[in-house]
Amino acid sequence: MKPKRTTSRSRLEEMIAVLKDDILTGKRSEGEFLPSELDLGEMYTLSKNTVRKGLDVLVSEGFIEKVPRIGARVIRKKQKTGELIRFGYYPTMNNEMELLELVERFNEANPDIQVEPVPVVYPRDYEAVQKYLREGTLLDIMTINLYNYEFIRGDSPEKSVLEPLEPREDLYPFLNAPFQSGDRQYLLPFVFTPVVLCYNKDHFREAELAEPDSGWTWDDLSAAADKLAAGGDRLGFYFHLMSENRWPIFLLQNGVRFGRREDGSRIFSDPLVKEALEACMNIVNTHFPYHLSEDDNDAVSLFLNGKASMIIATYSCLNALKEASFEYDIAPLPHLKELKTMLVVIGLGINKMSAHKDAAKRFADYLLSYETQLHIRKQTLNLPSVKRAAEWTGEEEVQGRPYRFHMYREIIHTFRTYADLNLSVQDMMAMRNELRYYWSKLESLDTVLERLDQQS
Repeated sequence: MKPKRTTSRSRLEEMIAVLKDDILTGKRSEGEFLPSELDLGEMYTLSKNTVRKGLDVLVSEGFIEKVPRIGARVIRKKQKTGELIRFGYYPTMNNEMELLELVERFNEANPDIQVEPVPVVYPRDYEAVQKYLREGTLLDIMTINLYNYEFIRGDSPEKSVLEPLEPREDLYPFLNAPFQSGDRQYLLPFVFTPVVLCYNKDHFREAELAEPDSGWTWDDLSAAADKLAAGGDRLGFYFHLMSENRWPIFLLQNGVRFGRREDGSRIFSDPLVKEALEACMNIVNTHFPYHLSEDDNDAVSLFLNGKASMIIATYSCLNALKEASFEYDIAPLPHLKELKTMLVVIGLGINKMSAHKDAAKRFADYLLSYETQLHIRKQTLNLPSVKRAAEWTGEEEVQGRPYRFHMYREIIHTFRTYADLNLSVQDMMAMRNELRYYWSKLESLDTVLERLDQQS
């Protein structure tokens, strides 16, 4: 395992966090011995004494015990006798905001409730996800993003497993709408991010280029990318093309709103659709290979290693850049015809099949409390949904926060979601699957769009 962080202290923190996560999620079971101090030192590039200090922390917090001349053994943390609720969370959220630490804090402060964190990956099929939540691993409360929300709610939120919730007035109002149906709220926004442009300030200085601003078009970006990549040892610009929050942005910026025929089928062969996808493909063909990443994290890794001068990113991605060896900043995305970007929101939902809904609501209230949301704002680079917490200003406690961190406030009017395309997530997935033939240069765009018309 290669450590992700650079300083000894941060690598120690990473080791402790990973081992805690492994124990809490059951990856390391009770009675299992951890790797030796020597092996942990090699895994995280730490001295034996530093590893020992980290293990002492885990001992003091009740995660492990030291067995003389044998090693460190996982022990079962003393369980409280309180009401048990299961909290489903995206595994990446622990790396981005130390979510399991927030769970531990709640458990310590609420002896009558025990929250058990459960990492989840939701099936991308309505029937499968309903069965998963009803009959499989029953979750009482869960994190759900906009992409998964559509699969969980289906065509009728009232028939889904989500419990209607009371809207909160302390959240950014625009975050509630994507999770509403009629006058009912089915998820409470927890954290959010717009998709933005992230750039290496050092590279811009070296190339004697002005930094990106809100007036940039994609042509402006393309011209800058050519100069930034002039040395041949890096890409001027990169993004993960297949991401559900990347390529659709070109559709939004070109004013696309998918129409329907009289029989209800979607219309894909639209001049605006073709124009937007060709603009996207032109940037890809000009600046980087199509098959260079498996996900958005690979794009961040290229940027962190100095192999890309500009990337498309989210605020949550910035957490991986806390200890970047260079200065970076963010800017609004360049635009086509319209200034628009994709809004990514993660909400909290309560399973209406749960027998512990009151306890789950208390945990949700804790996660959305000003204190917890302010902790997220101060200790991470995420954007909390509570407006007052997100807009807090003061002495920053986290290094690596970009100078234009508060830029999101200036571009709220540009935030859009899949709903603005009048396209369901299922349609989006089908479209992406077919577009792979175009992106791989195996078929023309006209051929792909015509086939999508026939399939719809």
